[in-house]
Amino acid sequence: MLTASMGALVGGAVLGTSACSSAAPQESPHTLPDDALITLGVQAGPPPVPGKTGISSTLKIGSDLYQIDCGLGSLNAFTNAGLRFDDLKSLFITHLHTDHIVDYFSFFLSGGYTAAKGKAPVTIYGPGPAGGLPPSRVGNSDPATINPKDPAPGLAATTALLQQAFAYTDNIFIRDMGTDDIQKLAKVTEIAVPPGSDYRNRSPRTAPFPVVTDDNVAVTATLVAHYDVYPAFGFRFDLAKSGVSVTFSGDTTKSDNLIALAGGTDILVHEAQFSLDDAYYHNRFPPNYLKSSHTSAEQVGEVAAAADAKHVILSHYSPTDLPESDWLDAVGKHYSGKITVARDGQVFEL
Repeated sequence: MLTASMGALVGGAVLGTSACSSAAPQESPHTLPDDALITLGVQAGPPPVPGKTGISSTLKIGSDLYQIDCGLGSLNAFTNAGLRFDDLKSLFITHLHTDHIVDYFSFFLSGGYTAAKGKAPVTIYGPGPAGGLPPSRVGNSDPATINPKDPAPGLAATTALLQQAFAYTDNIFIRDMGTDDIQKLAKVTEIAVPPGSDYRNRSPRTAPFPVVTDDNVAVTATLVAHYDVYPAFGFRFDLAKSGVSVTFSGDTTKSDNLIALAGGTDILVHEAQFSLDDAYYHNRFPPNYLKSSHTSAEQVGEVAAAADAKHVILSHYSPTDLPESDWLDAVGKHYSGKITVARDGQVFEL
């Protein structure tokens, strides 16, 4: 059972009286609601943080699972939540930064080891090739370039190369254990972006565009601005039976595109840096990196208010050791709806 402080969404209405709330992770995660959002990990990266799981979320719709991003430790968190690879229907990647994809292939390499014979492929949606690289932002006129013949591959090429890199273990398990070929478990679709954007013009104003629709959900996306990464997506999931909607910001600055995508959403899962002031983080980021990459806590409130979101869930936030009240106060300056500072493994009934 969910604790009362989590609140719940039933038929698109927020239950509970508090406008600002959070809760500890569910103690018994293996009894899950029919429809749920599970914030498997909320830690920004890429460096590992003791006791924290990297950014990753799962939407459970009936018995079907939809995974959004695969941060460090996310497969373990997925398993700890009582979720099974056999129930994984689709996987969505917001962008190709390490902290969002480092466990991506683990879902197939390790999770796929448990797959039932003949399991339908997991459909994967994510970025295509960037098309080019930006110049160095840190004063290096001749930066190193990994694999100069194809320095900015998309998710399809990345997946194929990972399949090649791990061919030996796959081949051995096929022969020794009778497992299925994990190549057949991943079906990648690179999301087509609207005309007018490229790796130099990464997030021009654009209307939300469709990604996929199935029996459970309709998924739409938009381009968001995350420094030099292209393409970077926000995703919206509209559940077919209940009408509940969940929108994921991905990593982004304050974004008009995202506000349009999230219009009227029941849940907005949004990233946040508490401050975008370089000095707040002891100037460890390149100048203007934060302002060109992320959204401040106060700006999250502005986005949520403009989108008329019913419930904001902070995920991929930093620092994680701030008093919760600091986050609630900052987001609440411009937003009067429900706010939750998510924790690893937290469950939200939809």
